[in-house]
Amino acid sequence: MSRSQLLVAVVTVWLVGVVAAMAVGAREGPAVTVVHWANGHMMTEALFPTFAKEFNASGVRTSSGTRIRVEPVVANSAVIKDQLIYRVARTNPSVTTDRCEAVGCGGEQRLPDPTLVTPATEHWLTTVNHAAGQAVVNPDLKVLASTWIGIVTYRGMAECLGWPNKEVGFGDVVALRNDPAGWESCATAKTEWGRRPLVSFTDPYSSSTARSVLFGLYSIAADKPVHLLSDADASSADVADYVRQFQRTVDHYVPDTLILNSKIVQGPRYGHFFFIAEDNLVKLYQGKETVAVGSERKPKRLEQQMVMVYPKEGSIPHRHSAGVVQASWVTPEQHEAAQQWIAYLREEPRQQAFMQEGFRPATNIPLADPISPAFGLDPSKPTVVRDSNTIPPAAAEAVVKRWTDVKNPGVVTFVMDVSGSMAGAKLDQAKQGVRRAVDKIDDRNFVGLVTFAGVIHERVAMGLKRDTRYAIDDAVERARPMGGTALYDAVLEGVRMADAAPADPDAVRGVVVLTDGKSNAGQPLHSVVRLMSTDEKPVRTCTGFDSEAGCRDETGKFFTRDNLVGVGLAEGTRHPVHIFYVGIGKDADLDVGRVLAEATGAAYQGTTEKSLSTVVETFGTYF
Repeated sequence: MSRSQLLVAVVTVWLVGVVAAMAVGAREGPAVTVVHWANGHMMTEALFPTFAKEFNASGVRTSSGTRIRVEPVVANSAVIKDQLIYRVARTNPSVTTDRCEAVGCGGEQRLPDPTLVTPATEHWLTTVNHAAGQAVVNPDLKVLASTWIGIVTYRGMAECLGWPNKEVGFGDVVALRNDPAGWESCATAKTEWGRRPLVSFTDPYSSSTARSVLFGLYSIAADKPVHLLSDADASSADVADYVRQFQRTVDHYVPDTLILNSKIVQGPRYGHFFFIAEDNLVKLYQGKETVAVGSERKPKRLEQQMVMVYPKEGSIPHRHSAGVVQASWVTPEQHEAAQQWIAYLREEPRQQAFMQEGFRPATNIPLADPISPAFGLDPSKPTVVRDSNTIPPAAAEAVVKRWTDVKNPGVVTFVMDVSGSMAGAKLDQAKQGVRRAVDKIDDRNFVGLVTFAGVIHERVAMGLKRDTRYAIDDAVERARPMGGTALYDAVLEGVRMADAAPADPDAVRGVVVLTDGKSNAGQPLHSVVRLMSTDEKPVRTCTGFDSEAGCRDETGKFFTRDNLVGVGLAEGTRHPVHIFYVGIGKDADLDVGRVLAEATGAAYQGTTEKSLSTVVETFGTYF
């Protein structure tokens, strides 16, 4: 075949393809698009993304013959709430800006207007309708799948509390935490747990689980069903005192589910009691949850058995329901199309798929694995329910407004590396992150600052945020890159400052360390934390993982970084102090961050200079 004949053949094939594509398009005609905002639990690859592909390929049409196309979009439940109120306020002058801002509306995001929304739980939607003063979301919600919120802990810890032979609940966690003996009161407790029980709690401003548990705690305290709570209950001194006493058990607050999952898979040195959903536990068993491992984010399986304890005071249902949006941008045909998509999701093949991801089906199909003890769940539970979905919106608003009154106060020292290697974007981002974190910290919290290079440069003495925020800002502004890295001197100073702060004895105290390198001046690592080998031998000296002296036990035996864990602070403190570590760039030693976090029940993370300010801001929400 000549070159000209080959060219003609190629062009012919191309034209045939174009004509065929045009014919298919003409046959299918225009489509009506259903944009479905859904929380992350629904947006795993096996669920909405796969369902939408299959639905779109099946050629479902409206009664007028228009093809239906579904576009699922991931959106945090709090974002769904904020954005719906914001967008309705933008299109309906009767919804004032003040009313929108009163419930925490965010600015506009690059999300297409929704036809349908599915937050993790229904109380977000009643909040939307209440705040907007109109039914922005049709109250006739359709449950797609459900799950239960309970207390997840390690099997051995649950057994210490008497599980499964007796009912266990929130009160047992409080009693254990208030017992000076802690885990020592349990004959079968393991030394690696430590004496102090560690309780984690997420942020109710953004976390559906924390919000639901908080509503449940108010219901328990008021001794009435959730649907009968009032704003008067939220302001009751006796009710608030019960919730406050529970919050006193919280070791520190975790800003999001990614970090909470990361703490769970890292083992009992990082936490003991977690309030999460059944599907979350199942995915941890299956190795499907993305967690932060050093500077990476990847799925990781549980390495120890964990179980869901269904609290005797009542478990909380999360109904992942679909609500059709009733707003100017939703047409009657889109409304009809949304109903067909909902019906499709409730058919048995999709319900079986939901169950495989750890959800309980919305229809009457028998429960099977993974809703079973093999995945830490009990299909016969719960026996008592606290339905946070039913909270009256005025009561919900009052409870959330009073969150800072019942949560533990915080104390934090920011320890910022200003060594020569931080020059440029790293230091600029660190400064921005510290400023943003301080802005978000509650005014009743204590905040201080240490900057360091080869020696400690500046200290801003610990004080209430309202008294120190501008001094911190000035010190951050003055910071210039110079010299070496006396990392452990600075961390130790940060611990001492946090411990000595004249705050509430139950305050969450911590140090947030920002560094891009390895210690090359000042004190050794063992001056900050106690270390132990993985076979439980004390490590007496450790100058650092890359030094010639290395890490050795009392006989002189050398241990590598892979064989070491942190087991506590080297210096005695009057209060527990957590060390949170942010390692910047490839030269940061994340194993140092790991042992600092292990030793104090905190967290560590690697980041790039590009993401640094956001990461630092997030770490500020632990307090």
